[in-house]
Order: sequence, then structure tokens, then C-alpha cells
Amino acid sequence: MMRPAYGSWVEVGSTERPTSETAERRPLWRRRLLVGIVGAAVLLTGVLVAAWVTAPAPARPRQVVLGRLRDVGGRFVPLRAISPTLQRAIVATEDERFYRHHGIDLIGLSRAFAYDASHLTLSQGGSTLTEQLAKVLYLGGNDDSPWRKLQDAAVAIRLESRLSKRTILELYLNSVYFGDGAYGVEAASERYFGVSPSRLDLARASVLAGIIQDPSGYDPLLQPTLSRQRQVQVLTSMVRDGYTREDQALAALHDPLPLGNGSALPPIEAQIVAPDTSFARLPLVAGLTLLLVGLASFIIARRIQRPVAFALAAAVGIASLTLIARSVKVA
Repeated sequence: MMRPAYGSWVEVGSTERPTSETAERRPLWRRRLLVGIVGAAVLLTGVLVAAWVTAPAPARPRQVVLGRLRDVGGRFVPLRAISPTLQRAIVATEDERFYRHHGIDLIGLSRAFAYDASHLTLSQGGSTLTEQLAKVLYLGGNDDSPWRKLQDAAVAIRLESRLSKRTILELYLNSVYFGDGAYGVEAASERYFGVSPSRLDLARASVLAGIIQDPSGYDPLLQPTLSRQRQVQVLTSMVRDGYTREDQALAALHDPLPLGNGSALPPIEAQIVAPDTSFARLPLVAGLTLLLVGLASFIIARRIQRPVAFALAAAVGIASLTLIARSVKVA
């Protein structure tokens, strides 16, 4: 079979191989995608290393807490002198996996990321108790930028590697701000209820735990109705985690609660509905599983180099983020 003359057209169905120029042009988008992924990975690694290196070392945390309390006329209270009910209320409300993570909560972060991505906001913090402690003691301010959150995480990991969970919780309870000038649990107990931290029952403990999220908005002296509504959320979290029963939670809401200024929080009619945890976490589990499947799909797509495979991997990734976002509503 004679080859076509140089410069002539090749008929349809010809077995002629494409020129080297055409072969080089076709995978150009693939190379650009690979370069972009590698570049993003390198950039992310650099940012993480920079955050770790520039984050302050958590030196002498107990002395830092004592110094802060001394500046505001407060008193340090050991964990054994703090009501276990308050400890449980704060863990259930602020960091439900406190005893299972090592400074950062990957499940909480995935929820926060999925929620923010689906709602185009940066409203979800996903901060653990240890990260909050790191921010209060070593970073300060109200900066919630992604860079600051990375530094919070870096300091939190270092704190967790040096301190026990009991010590971290003790330092947190003595340093967190409860509003109305009350720093630490001793000042808050006396300010709002006129009792020592060891005498905080379920009703009082659940009110105090609810203040932390918004000290001015949930101040029981200034915002009694909002404080009670927030208390319902705290008690619901405690029932969810098995720290109290539904009937005990309802009893904490149905009686007037005396306050330190002589007034009282009025009773509130509410329902405490313990979520069915066997099903409530299914969207999160499914979402995280799909996320792993999406990553595996992308690796396979890179090997076979087919656009449809990349599209499938992207679709699986989007579906995983959607499921994780839904889990925010039920967790």
C-alpha cells in the first residue's frame, strides 16, 4: 500500500497514526491539571508548616491561667472542687468528642467545612475545648481567620501532647469567659448564683454552660428568656450524650431558678427530645465514606486518563460534602 504524498489529505478510516504534534496537544489539559494539583498540595503543605512554626509554644499553661486570674481578682479552682455536672454540661455543649480526639476534631472540622461550603459562609468554627484554651492563653483576640484557626490547632496539638484531659479541662474552666466580667468558673458561679462551683446542680450547670457561646446574649441576669432557650439546647446535648435523663432535664426547666442578684429565671415549657444516634450519624458516616471513595476514584481517573472518570470522581466528592453538610443539622 502506497503512503499518501507529503501534505495530502488522509481519508476517513485511514490507519495513519497522528503526528507527534497532535499527540502532544491532546494531554495538555491533563498535565495542567496535574501541575495544579501538585502546586496546591505544595502550597497547602507550606501553609501548614508555616502555621506550625509560627504558632507560639504553649509554655507553663498553669502559670498563665494563674496570672490571668490574678489580674482580674479571680481564684483558681481545682477540678475536684468543680461540679462534675458542670464538667459534663460543658463537654456535651462545646466539644462532645473531647475525650476521643487529640486536640483537633476531624469530624467536627468536616462538618464545619461542609456547612460553610454549602452555605457560602465561614460561620462554623469546629473548635475543640483545647483549641479554645490555646486561643485564650496564647493567641488572644477575636481573629477567626483560617490562618488563626491553623495556629489554634497547632498549639492545641502541642497542649494535648503534654497535658492530660483532666488538666486541660481544669485550665479551660478556670480561664473561659462567662460574661459580666466573670472569668473562670469560680467567678461565674458566685456572680450568677451565689454558690461555689462544687454546688452547681443540673439546672445551674446547664445555664452556665450555655453562656460560653455568647456571653452577652445568654446572660441570665440580662437575657433570662434567651438564657432559658439556650439551656434547653444544653440539656438536649447532655441527654444525647447520656449525661442525664430526659425527666431530669425537664425538671431543671420547670422550676424557678434563683439568681445571685435576688431575681429568678422563670420556668419554661419545653421538650427535650433525645436524638436517635443510631440513625442521626448515618449522613456523616455515609458522607465520610463517599469522600474516601471520591479520593480513590480520582486516583483511578488519573491512571486511566478518561474525562468521564474525572467527572465521576467530582460527582462523588460533591455528594459526600452534601451528606456531611446534612449531618450538621442532626448532630
